[in-house]
Amino acid sequence: MNKSLVAAALAGALLVSSVPAKDKEEKASGDSPVVATVNGEPVTKDQWTAIMKADQWHGPVLKEKAPWKDLMQGKPFEDFFFTEEVVKIRVMAQKYKDALPQMKAAIDDMYKRAKAGEDFAELAKQYSQDPSAANGGDLGQIEIHKFVFPFNRIALSMKEGEISEPVMTIFGYHIIKVEKVFPAVPSDGRLKSVAARHILIKFPSGDARSEAEALAKQAKIEVLDKGLCKKLVTYCPKEG
Repeated sequence: MNKSLVAAALAGALLVSSVPAKDKEEKASGDSPVVATVNGEPVTKDQWTAIMKADQWHGPVLKEKAPWKDLMQGKPFEDFFFTEEVVKIRVMAQKYKDALPQMKAAIDDMYKRAKAGEDFAELAKQYSQDPSAANGGDLGQIEIHKFVFPFNRIALSMKEGEISEPVMTIFGYHIIKVEKVFPAVPSDGRLKSVAARHILIKFPSGDARSEAEALAKQAKIEVLDKGLCKKLVTYCPKEG
């Protein structure tokens, strides 16, 4: 699997610090400066750069595909991906922080068992908390615009037979297995796609998509690196 993409997802939007940024000029773990905060929780330059390196190739495609076309609202790619992969995932993890240790332990166990050779579909039937569990976690054929970030781009970075490390989305923790890769067919307008299964250990939310949207709108976002304001237009005060 493309480890850099998984690292981008985990390091950026997926891992949640329990300690808020007390000093807006302080540096987070390592030497990477804090470029923004989400309800006081730091987002470092390294975390944001990793997300954008993984996502920037998909911006032009998403601008033409529903539902992302409407969600982007003509704003810069960076603004859209900051909302999807930083703000929405962070606010869900913040709200359900007490559930995270148990969720992580459960998905880690599924990952170890799947990697050790247990039947992925059977594990999904027994343990996945997604409606697809009844079909062994089968999601059918996935193109980039049909699933939530970063699940979609991580699945599309994988090879046939690979199993992903745990990935967090607004729904919770997933592991993904790609069973077949379908190359793009430009002459027919078809994008690259994969046939995939997944196992989901979900946030205790009745409607994660709507809740993530509402929490993101209520969140306090501060962009500390003003050089990002030309791209993160939703989150920077308008001049004048």
